[in-house]
Amino acid sequence: MNDNKKKLNEFIDILKWQVDIGADSMVEEKKNNLFLKKEKIDKNQTSEEFFSEIPENIEANDVQAINKKKGQTLKELKNCSTLEMLKDAILKFDGCDLKKTATQIVFADGNPSSDIMFVGEAPGAEEDRQGIPFCGASGQLLDKMLASINLDRKSVYITNVIPWRPPGNRTPTDNEINLMKPFLMKHIEIVMPKILVAIGGSSAKAVLDIKGGILRHRGIWSELELDNGKKISTIPTLHPAYLMRAPNQKKLAWEDLKSIRSRLNLL
Repeated sequence: MNDNKKKLNEFIDILKWQVDIGADSMVEEKKNNLFLKKEKIDKNQTSEEFFSEIPENIEANDVQAINKKKGQTLKELKNCSTLEMLKDAILKFDGCDLKKTATQIVFADGNPSSDIMFVGEAPGAEEDRQGIPFCGASGQLLDKMLASINLDRKSVYITNVIPWRPPGNRTPTDNEINLMKPFLMKHIEIVMPKILVAIGGSSAKAVLDIKGGILRHRGIWSELELDNGKKISTIPTLHPAYLMRAPNQKKLAWEDLKSIRSRLNLL
């Protein structure tokens, strides 16, 4: 009885979300396999070419040490062909100060064989505690958003640009984004989804190098070309945390969700 009541409450929450966003039509789900086996990544493919600039006012010996560390990390990253290898490379990377203040790494959640991958910005306090992306308040809203287009965490793959929580849940800096971008791009190459959703401005900036705010770019499809020459259909959308602060923008998110569902139905 308790399980039935829980499911009923979850269903009511989803309906409330759809009312809030002004959903005015049903979203049809075409039967398709979201768990197709992906092609293996060529271990000899070109790795990402950049890390952020070296900070000013440091000793020459420190510069040498930083350059050596970057070179070692890029070499390891180039040889990463599995998610386990990638996670290990991130854990070994000491070039981002956020690692020092975070409780733990927040790597990913969901099904890595899915056709659709969601990339958020950075972990919050609850994510930092549990080590799971989007498990706090914004994650609960994301779950409702996914459910509104017949998806859930078992049928999608979720990660963040930054694997460690910025202090005070602040927005990641451009320097931090640039530091972790090579790891993100390798993450995308290993998973090789057919559809990529960049959640929030920092994610859209890392994935698509957009200029300007997320509201100018959300809902617009483009092709992300990877170093291995493959292309992925990509769309930026609004972050659940932003929607919680600006609920009047939920209708825009609903338009993006319908577009994502339509693109999935074509697979």
